[in-house]
Amino acid sequence: MNISCSARKDWQYHIRDWLDFQRSYAKIHSNFEFDYDDIDYAFGFVEGTTSLYGGRVVEGVNLTKVDVYWLYDHNIGVKIPLSTKIFNDDMYKESSKFLQHYQRKGNAIITFTDELAKRIKEDFPDYEIEASCIQDIVTPDKLKKKISLGVYDTIVLPIHMNDDIEFLKKIKDKEQIRLFINAECSYTCPKKVCYNLTSKINAGTEEKMQCSFWDLGLERTFYNDDINWSEYYFDKSKFDKMGFSKYKLVPPWESQQRTFIMYKKNKSLGGGDFQSYVFY
Repeated sequence: MNISCSARKDWQYHIRDWLDFQRSYAKIHSNFEFDYDDIDYAFGFVEGTTSLYGGRVVEGVNLTKVDVYWLYDHNIGVKIPLSTKIFNDDMYKESSKFLQHYQRKGNAIITFTDELAKRIKEDFPDYEIEASCIQDIVTPDKLKKKISLGVYDTIVLPIHMNDDIEFLKKIKDKEQIRLFINAECSYTCPKKVCYNLTSKINAGTEEKMQCSFWDLGLERTFYNDDINWSEYYFDKSKFDKMGFSKYKLVPPWESQQRTFIMYKKNKSLGGGDFQSYVFY
C-alpha cells in the first residue's frame, strides 16, 4: 500500500512527529496501522514562492528544509499542492525556479488544470503528477478522459466517491486511483466555493474567503450526528479487496478538517461571517 500523508502543520513541528501522530491516531481510531515504508508522500506547502498553490490559503510553510531532507532520507517523497483553479503562462514562468528546485525522482505535484499537468510533465519529467480531488472526477466518462490524457500518474477521487461502491468496482485502472481514508468537510459540502477563492487569494487577485456553510448557509449533502467525524475512518480493507492500494490521509484535527460544520445540530450557525471564525 501507499499512503499519502498530510504535512499541514506549523513549521516548528518536525515532520517525523507529525507523521507519528497520524500513524498513532489512525491506529487508535480505526485499527489501521502503517509505517514509514508505507508512506509514498507527505503533502503540503514548502519553502519558496509560487502563485500556483491551491486547496488551502497559503499562510506559511508546512515543510521546512529540515523536514524535506528528513523525508528524503526515509525515502518519502514531497508532494506539492499546485492545485490552483486559475492558470496562465506568466504564473508558470514565475514558478519555474520553484519547480526546478524540488524536481527529483520520488517527488510529486498535485494539479487541478490539465494544462499545468502537461507543462510540468514535459518540462520537469522527474515529478509524478497527481490529479487533485478538486477536479471532481465523479463519472466513468470523466475518469476515462483523464486517464486517456496519459499525463496523470495518480488520480484522487473526491471523498464522497468512497460511498459509490458500484463506480469503484468498475474502475479498471485501480492502481492509478487514490482514495481518502478519513474525512473532512468536503465530504458533505454541496458547493465547494472555497477552492476557487483559495486559488484567487494565493494568486493575489482576491482577499476574502467564503464558505458554503458559514457565508452561504447551505445545508450539507447529508447529516449523521451519530458519527464523530474528526475520528472517522473508512473501512480500508473493503477497498483493498477491490484492488485499490493508494490512499490519502487528511489532517486529523478540527481546524483542518472543519468537521464541526458537518453536523445537523450545528446547521443554524451557517450564514455567518467566515472571517469571524478561526481556521488554519
